Amino acid sequence: MTGHRRFLILLLGIVLAVSAAGCSNKTPEEESYDLLEELASIEQGYEEQHQPLQKLEAEDNEIYAQIIELGMKEMDQITSLSDEAIEGIEKREELMKKEKESINQSRERFSEFDELIGKLSDEKAQKEAAELQDIMQQRYEDYDELYDLYLASLAEEKKLYELFKNENATRDQFETQIESVNKAYSALTEANNQYNEQTEKYNDKKMSFYNLAGIEVERKQP
Repeated sequence: MTGHRRFLILLLGIVLAVSAAGCSNKTPEEESYDLLEELASIEQGYEEQHQPLQKLEAEDNEIYAQIIELGMKEMDQITSLSDEAIEGIEKREELMKKEKESINQSRERFSEFDELIGKLSDEKAQKEAAELQDIMQQRYEDYDELYDLYLASLAEEKKLYELFKNENATRDQFETQIESVNKAYSALTEANNQYNEQTEKYNDKKMSFYNLAGIEVERKQP
């Protein structure tokens, strides 16, 4: 019985070794493709946060419009609406944190692309892959800035709603805080445009790399 078990263990070891050898039979080009498309799958977690974020942003706009329409005479309603808006802001913060987790996971996985570049058989494909790597690294940096600015804008927005709840708030305080909110969102819009531009560059460069590496695929978004 012991000998039989030993035979099974040895056989299992052989099977695992064969499986491992089978995995390593892929070319660097194929491994690069698998890695880059895995990133696209990982970043679906990022995409999944967009719809609920947009919904919450739309709700926030509606609440703000209602508060402005009420004026400062209806403090009970304004306080209730402001609390609702602050709750929505906190939900957006949580969604952004989930979004960043997906980007960080993508960044960690992408670090393995560096060692594949030198293994590519075509020099032009190597050059294209190196440029793709630079673009993607910049894209990650752009996202970090976008993330920080989004949270900063939410913090300024939250201050505004807290101000709405203060019966003794002055006109100057409102004007100052509204200006802070507008500045925060202006910087955020610029960062968002930069990130989208870098994402488009990445998409284009990825397809160019696939062509040079001899990989025929349909275009996909990251």
